[in-house]
Amino acid sequence: MTFQQRLILLVTGLVLLAVVAVTTTMAFTTRAVLTERIEAEARLTAGMLARGAAQAGDLPREVDALLSERLLSEATLTAHLVALAETAKLPPKAINDRLKQIAESGGPDEMWITDNRGRAYLHNLPGPDPVFGQDAKGGPRHGAYSGLLNRSPASLVSEPAMESGRLMKFAGVTGVDRPRIVQVGADMRRLADLLRKSGAEGVIDGLIATRAVEAAWLLDRDGRVLARGAVLANGSGGPLSDADTAAVKAAATTGDVTTRVSGDGLLALAPIRYAAANAAAAGLPAVAAVRVPYSEPGAMLGRQLKIGGLVGVFVLALGVYLCLRFARDQMAPVERLSEAVKAVEAGRFNPLSLNEAADRDDEFGRLSRVFRRMAMEATAREETLDAQLVMRGAELETKSEKLAAAEQLIEEEQRAARDVQANLLPRQLPVGRDSQFFGTLVPGHAVSGDFYDVVELDERHSLLVTAGVSGGGVPAAFLMLMVRAAIREAARPGVGPAAILTHANERLCGESPFNGFATAFVAIYDRAAGTLLHAAAGHRGACRVTAEGGVEFLSAAGGPALGIRRGAPYGEATTVLNQDETLFLCTDGVLQSVDGQREPFGEERLAAALAHGRGMSARDRAELVLRSVQAHAAEGAVAGDLVCLAMRRLLPVTEAVEAV
Repeated sequence: MTFQQRLILLVTGLVLLAVVAVTTTMAFTTRAVLTERIEAEARLTAGMLARGAAQAGDLPREVDALLSERLLSEATLTAHLVALAETAKLPPKAINDRLKQIAESGGPDEMWITDNRGRAYLHNLPGPDPVFGQDAKGGPRHGAYSGLLNRSPASLVSEPAMESGRLMKFAGVTGVDRPRIVQVGADMRRLADLLRKSGAEGVIDGLIATRAVEAAWLLDRDGRVLARGAVLANGSGGPLSDADTAAVKAAATTGDVTTRVSGDGLLALAPIRYAAANAAAAGLPAVAAVRVPYSEPGAMLGRQLKIGGLVGVFVLALGVYLCLRFARDQMAPVERLSEAVKAVEAGRFNPLSLNEAADRDDEFGRLSRVFRRMAMEATAREETLDAQLVMRGAELETKSEKLAAAEQLIEEEQRAARDVQANLLPRQLPVGRDSQFFGTLVPGHAVSGDFYDVVELDERHSLLVTAGVSGGGVPAAFLMLMVRAAIREAARPGVGPAAILTHANERLCGESPFNGFATAFVAIYDRAAGTLLHAAAGHRGACRVTAEGGVEFLSAAGGPALGIRRGAPYGEATTVLNQDETLFLCTDGVLQSVDGQREPFGEERLAAALAHGRGMSARDRAELVLRSVQAHAAEGAVAGDLVCLAMRRLLPVTEAVEAV
């Protein structure tokens, strides 16, 4: 596929992808917003229906309570009025006329006042005087409370009674001046009509009239329909499904407003919360349900996707056309540059072939001019490089010969240094039944000047030395000679390790032609007593290994390295070696050998290797340490020479005492 085709495919693909992404995002976002709005409106409508139903259930009780309080107050006022009228010696007819005027002026519809025997001799309605409490048929026409003659005035007795098409409510109190019953009543027919119009069915009819709700129900806790609104032509107000009934029961139990998709609509369920505690047990609706249309989000999504598809096709066609025009115009200089690159590779570049492309004023024109200049410079530089290459080849051959001669000289110096180092090591170590000696040197890639030495001072005392010299090659070998000679020169019976190190330090500071230094550990061993008098000059790796495998480092006593500071003091320490205990000495090459993670072997690993060798000979113990170091170190990571000197005491303690 050519670059032109890739450019066309990339641009048109990106444009089409952008159109599809924007259209899809907007379509699904619009659907989500519309769905959220429909669900919110459904929840709000269901909540409004639930609140309306709750008010329709609570309103009659509240109205009944208010009316009862009013009737009780009117009965009390009537009792006081009658008491005042009789105190004023008014005849019963005058009092009845006054009661009739009160009823016609907006007072109670009926008023009944009895004497102490229960006969209602005062009333506003014409007719005979009924008797309360004796004959139910002889009582007043609306005497629903004839059995409550002896109730206190605070007792309110009220129940509606229906007679001759009138819905009446009564309240009665006792007389204020004598034992009697004062009862008043009110007609509740108009109030009942008003409550019926403002009830749940009226709320449902109002919702259906808006045409925004397909159907509405009021249901009890078991999902039975108590009230249902008008059903639209699509049948949405039919019976609820089993799943809808289960959702109704769940909403009545949890008390939360919920929504669910039911058929082609969205069903919203809202629990009805009444003010009275026993309202739910009175057979009133428990859940309000409304169903709203839910097909609009899907239809909106489909319309937007269709519009997006048409726009995408149009944009794709327009993008392909414009990309073809643009690519055809812009790719001409690129093709010229491609041909020029091939010509440069073949060595037949003609600068005139880029004149047309170089005359352009855009980026391709600047690129063509730059390439033509670079191609011409590259051609000239290539010719120059060919000539220089021949010259450099001859120089390289001469330098290679000199380098080979230098490497041979260095190798000869290293061989001479190794010979010096090997010849300075003791050829034979002391032997006997009281002690066991073993020393070994594993040379590094470059001679570093490490060595060990054992000198028998007399029949009882031996001098043990391990030393390491800084640097490598011939200078290290020379320093090693000086250190060994200085130590052997000072080694005399009765001369301690500190004095030996002091003498060697003075010699090295005053006579060494090099700036190097040396570390050393010197110990004088008493084979009879097992005592070890030792001192260290900046040297580590001296250990006392007990018969049980315990390891004690002995490098604390001493002073700085040799050849650093003239007149440096050195201290001494004494250690006793018991039977089967071993003195192990090594140089820094053992401790500083690193593994692949640049982790040195160190004193901890040295102590662990020595602790594993219980009951071993001096030779086996030294070889065990060397194997541990070589296993730890990565290839070529051994830090110079590896020197180990081990001395194991074999003389029993009893024999040592006898020898003393």
